[in-house]
Amino acid sequence: MGVTYATDIKPIFDNSCVKCHSGDKPKAHLKLDSLEGALKGSHDGKVIIPGDSAKSQMVLAVAHATKDDHEWMPPLHNRANIGPLTREQIGLIRAWIDQGAK
Repeated sequence: MGVTYATDIKPIFDNSCVKCHSGDKPKAHLKLDSLEGALKGSHDGKVIIPGDSAKSQMVLAVAHATKDDHEWMPPLHNRANIGPLTREQIGLIRAWIDQGAK
């Protein structure tokens, strides 16, 4: 069946992302509390490119694959004390995006 937003991705976002990326004033104008919000992207544009996890900013951020650690998500030092995503969680996000992010 593959990786789905509702079963596999939403729980990751709920635990690690929505504290900052939801509500009336989400950080970077990126809402991750719904599939529509995640696909819409941020004030800088789309963070998910369905079918291409390698070029999706979300994957680069959660995998800490950017040179600038200020782009890492969740941030290294955050008020909610949320730790980095696990390899398994990053793998699920990559698979979900590569399968079309549905």
